[in-house]
Amino acid sequence: MANLEAIIAAAAKVFRTKGYHAATVQDIADEVGILKGSLYHHVKSKEDLLYLIVQEPIASIYERVARIAASDLPAGEKLRQAILAHLEAFDRHYPHLFVYLREREEMKRRFRERFRLSPKQYERCWQQILREGIKSGEFRADLDVAVASYGVLGMLNWLHQWYEPRGRLGVREVADQLSALALAGVEARAPRTRPGLEPGPRTRPGLEPGAPRAQATRKRRR
Repeated sequence: MANLEAIIAAAAKVFRTKGYHAATVQDIADEVGILKGSLYHHVKSKEDLLYLIVQEPIASIYERVARIAASDLPAGEKLRQAILAHLEAFDRHYPHLFVYLREREEMKRRFRERFRLSPKQYERCWQQILREGIKSGEFRADLDVAVASYGVLGMLNWLHQWYEPRGRLGVREVADQLSALALAGVEARAPRTRPGLEPGPRTRPGLEPGAPRAQATRKRRR
């Protein structure tokens, strides 16, 4: 007889392939290889399975990012580590978190009270990191925290559209590239100057400041 863990894994696979609304309890039972009635010995409904698929992965990633946000690391390093944590969780808990990302509006509506840390609280962790970076001078002073946090999370939450756990790049390589993109958009920049040069008066090529123009140009014909 199949155990609950096998049923949850089968449900994640079916929801990933068919979508939550199109999938049926019979589809899940067929994937496990048991009778539909036997499945009800473990869960009451398809809705219960949707929650069971994501409860542990979501709790784990939310709490990990909350710890990163509360740490004493510089804001830039916090942002890097939070992005890596998000990607590692998606990679480790695939296709469970794939299902969550695709069905997250459904999840919010049905299970708002069940998660120990809500999606809004998760967003605030990212906003806290950005505010700290602005305060420390690491991040741009003109940064809109809400827009920037939604931009970073939007980039990460689009993983279910393209990321493959056994793809060409490993999860850390993907995290490095996404971190570089995020930091390029939020980091404060020093004024651009050429190395080793002090600002000075602008001159035409080949002329010393104050040199008579006639010495470097042909005289006009009279």
